[in-house]
Amino acid sequence: MPHLRLLSALLWLLLAAISAQAQNPPPARPAARPQARPAEPPANCLVTEFRAMALGTHELKERAAKASEWLRRHASACSDDQLRLIYANRSNWLGNAESIELTSQIEGALENRLKNKPEQLAQLFGAPPRPAPAASETLRAGDLAPRPAPVVAPGTPAVVQNTAVVVPPGAAPAGGAGPRPPGGPGAAPTPPDKKPEPGKFFEPALRKAVQDYFTANRGNGPCPAELVLKSGRCESPTSNRSWKIGQPLPANLNPKPLPPRLLEAMGPAPRGHGYVLVEGDILLLADEGKTVVDSVLDLGQVTPKS
Repeated sequence: MPHLRLLSALLWLLLAAISAQAQNPPPARPAARPQARPAEPPANCLVTEFRAMALGTHELKERAAKASEWLRRHASACSDDQLRLIYANRSNWLGNAESIELTSQIEGALENRLKNKPEQLAQLFGAPPRPAPAASETLRAGDLAPRPAPVVAPGTPAVVQNTAVVVPPGAAPAGGAGPRPPGGPGAAPTPPDKKPEPGKFFEPALRKAVQDYFTANRGNGPCPAELVLKSGRCESPTSNRSWKIGQPLPANLNPKPLPPRLLEAMGPAPRGHGYVLVEGDILLLADEGKTVVDSVLDLGQVTPKS
């Protein structure tokens, strides 16, 4: 009997506890708040960042994906000159990762920038050729003596900058095929698999494009900032050039990028090559080994301003 009473008492306590819990349920836990996604950093256009990202990524699909994402995030913060610079160098920096989609992204950003500049917008998608320069803009024979570039490659002839004959963009020089026409977007592209021959890349139209740019952008002095006036001529400040066609660019030289508008006028360099400015000379360098392939001396031999 005592055991039966004890069991009955325990059962009654258990039922009472269950009833009390049913009448006073525990407070509900607050719903978890959804975690906010971290905000993307603000757009910041640095052309050097795009270049380093493209040249430093070796896998093609990854390079294309990174380039597309960079353009999506930062192209809106780029100026039209920065976008032109990326456009002009896309083949050199992206290599085989260049595609219609990436080109369209850059063109779309440029179009958005130039929507209130109809003349420049027309040039983006192929403007009519520029008229031939007036007679006053053409150098007369004998104004400047030809100056050969340093050449050391076996069998490579010296390169002479002939400024006595000026071939307008799009015209055919005497004795052969027409020159490579300058011009950025819409210009005829250089065949991507054609390797330029040492000392034979800069045709008259390209040399004239260099000369025209620095003639129009020389500043207030008699010569462009990169040149000095010597004996009535605008020349490089270095008389004895340490670089030579067919050899790697010396490490002690400090190559600089070309101005965006000049790059646009010259058009993209051949695949695997790039343009640089070295002490008043425009050089075509091979990416592999930084070998000097061809040159335009003294910024195309700009005549001094009187």
